[in-house]
Amino acid sequence: MNLSITKINTFLEDPRKYWYIYEMGIETPKSEGFYFGSAVHEGLENYYSGKDPMQGVSRALFGKKESLKEEAKEGVDPYKLYTQARKIFDIYEKKAPKFEPLFVEHWFEVDLVHPLTMEELPAKFVGKIDLITTKGDIVDHKTSSGYDTGYFDNSNWIQSTGYAYAYWKMFGKFANSVIFNIIIKGTTRSEPRFQKKVLNPTLDDICKFIEIADNVLGKITRGETKDYPSEKHKRVCPCPDICPYCNGEIKS
Repeated sequence: MNLSITKINTFLEDPRKYWYIYEMGIETPKSEGFYFGSAVHEGLENYYSGKDPMQGVSRALFGKKESLKEEAKEGVDPYKLYTQARKIFDIYEKKAPKFEPLFVEHWFEVDLVHPLTMEELPAKFVGKIDLITTKGDIVDHKTSSGYDTGYFDNSNWIQSTGYAYAYWKMFGKFANSVIFNIIIKGTTRSEPRFQKKVLNPTLDDICKFIEIADNVLGKITRGETKDYPSEKHKRVCPCPDICPYCNGEIKS
């Protein structure tokens, strides 16, 4: 079995949501926010690879989709999103934080081993790091409608620590830091803005990450997904129209 940051965070948010997505394989189209974020992400991949970022944006917004989960929900206007992305990349080079890329979109697959006890989990840790700099920083790009409020602190901690662990396993040393490159898309009255959030995971953090992964893996292996909705299940359920917990057939 493979574990990723998305799988871990999805399970921690709501085990039944994990069941729908990863065990039942149910796909749903992206919201406007996620669709826009994916487009900007492809633009950034092009930018840090020395290519035209708007070609990446265009490919993401208007290119052929291989599955339902790559498509946008009904009503999302890709032309509006293209214009918003253009505003970002028109000023990105001048106003965004500076990063010297060493690796762009770097895939990894590493064993999950507790650094102190040396206990190995029966799963691989897989994922893709947006950017690794020449200084040894891990960079993850995020889009937002406003400045960071701390709402995603827990999931961001898991991501930053997980990526720090993967870096350590790949390169045999700690990353210099983990940086969230937050792109705030702006409005009709304000131009896009940029925020850099820096974290420095420690060995203790990495140990805690492995313990969380072990706990999640154990619960998934025991089948604690389908019938284990969280308190916020109705807010995060990807299938509210057919979900018995959402329509009241089963009380959580």
